[in-house]
Amino acid sequence: MTRRPFTGGELNILNGKMGISAPDKSVPVARLVRYHKPKSPAELEKLISDHVNGGCPCGVVSTGTVQDFGRNLYEAQIGFWGEYKYSLKDCIQWEYDLFILQMLKGNTMEDKCQDKLKKLLESPYNIVKTNEYVDEEVRVDLEVYYQTSLIAGIQVKPDSFKNIRNNIKLFNINANKAYNRPVLYVYYDYDSEDLINIEKVVKIIKKIKENKN
Repeated sequence: MTRRPFTGGELNILNGKMGISAPDKSVPVARLVRYHKPKSPAELEKLISDHVNGGCPCGVVSTGTVQDFGRNLYEAQIGFWGEYKYSLKDCIQWEYDLFILQMLKGNTMEDKCQDKLKKLLESPYNIVKTNEYVDEEVRVDLEVYYQTSLIAGIQVKPDSFKNIRNNIKLFNINANKAYNRPVLYVYYDYDSEDLINIEKVVKIIKKIKENKN
């Protein structure tokens, strides 16, 4: 993944409004990645196409390939804008960046954040990945436990998230409210993969633990 994916712009608005990448209309790709743990873009793209007919123990059924999702985005332009503003190639590339590049980067950084938190916090703290519901619906990637007590949730985001539209931020914040624990955001630099504020987050976690005593 040498280049930064582009998943913003007008196509992001179109994709969201028309629900092109909604899991039930495309593929629950987060579940696919969690189960199969693909290591490359080509591997993940093949996994999506291989799951079109279902039948895998993971339970994932894809409604199409990445190319199909791109075609869906392309055709949705007429109903949304009344014209084709973007080429089919642009739309397929956009969906590829979303489903393949962004998903793999996000999964890589979740793993790095989990490993780093384990080193910084140590036992009896424990950091685990959330289940599918909490990940997709509540927008929490990792959970921090002290022994058996749940302390906080962690959301891992690129630092560019801080500059996105307020309505997207609000969507995440509202989803986090259902968690009933503090949700802390760890930001990373996309290119260097540095976890920018992780030490600050660790201090907050320890403070939350102290306040619970």
